[in-house]
Amino acid sequence: MNKKKNMLNINDRAAFNERITYLVNVSKNMNYLDAILCYCEENNLEAETIKSLLSAENKERLRDDAEKLNFFPKTSKLPI
Repeated sequence: MNKKKNMLNINDRAAFNERITYLVNVSKNMNYLDAILCYCEENNLEAETIKSLLSAENKERLRDDAEKLNFFPKTSKLPI
């Protein structure tokens, strides 16, 4: 029953993004990539299935983490 409840909650985009941000803020060693993968593992989900649930803000943070880990080439940023 608990698994079904978790699966129903995955449809709420705001709750999903809040949970990912919470995981990153609580753990000092966890970045957004790790938080997403941890969430997927805890809820028996494939990482590809949550793509549509990510907010633009979390996508940007995920991209920044991937650039720091050299998974993507670094993008130029304008100084503000």
